[in-house]
Amino acid sequence: MELLVQVKNLEVRYGAKVAVSNLSFSVGPGEKLGLLGANGAGKSSTLKSILGVTRPHSGEILTLNRRPGDSRSFIDIGFAPEEGLPPDYLTGKEYLAFIFSLHRPKAENDIELRELLDWFELDPHKKIRDYSKGMKRRLILAQAFLAHPKLLILDEPLNGLDPLMIIKLRDRINEKMDKNSALIYSSHILSEVEKCCTRILILHEGKLVLDSSVEQVLQNFGSVEKAFSEKVKNG
Repeated sequence: MELLVQVKNLEVRYGAKVAVSNLSFSVGPGEKLGLLGANGAGKSSTLKSILGVTRPHSGEILTLNRRPGDSRSFIDIGFAPEEGLPPDYLTGKEYLAFIFSLHRPKAENDIELRELLDWFELDPHKKIRDYSKGMKRRLILAQAFLAHPKLLILDEPLNGLDPLMIIKLRDRINEKMDKNSALIYSSHILSEVEKCCTRILILHEGKLVLDSSVEQVLQNFGSVEKAFSEKVKNG
């Protein structure tokens, strides 16, 4: 089995502050990994290191069997950041078409763009500056699903979504994921992680305090929420 993400002894520092310490884990095809932790636990630093946005102080990472940030991996990664800022002078369709062209140069697929815009309930002709907060969030999520990525990374994807869209997003993840792709899902909404993911990692003060299947978590703790509370409290 070829792993899609491999992290070994990762350490991320910002000056004297250690954000991530000696973190090791891997993600294989078919896995849906929930990355959990309180604010400042090291989740975003871990995701940025996997994507090649942040350079670690030490450790080794392979993303889709390449070094993070390798342009050859870009077409197979879908990423929705916690706070995306798409150019507000573009329409929703123009923005997605631009992102799509980065994934598949000279192979823009209007059918896929229309499907995404319809599914995420976005007006293709309205300027992004005129989108509501919820519409902008849905646009950022839509970009992550372009080109059927092998690795889908969602960072706090539920911010600004109404309950019906949260349910729809869960359904889309289940529909679009297959045995050859993987999901990394970082969220403070623990009940949703429990429903969407097959495995969870809990970080506390930059260190890994739990790596377990959701099934095992439910057997041992009763819920992801209880596991999180106990592991973070006991640190």
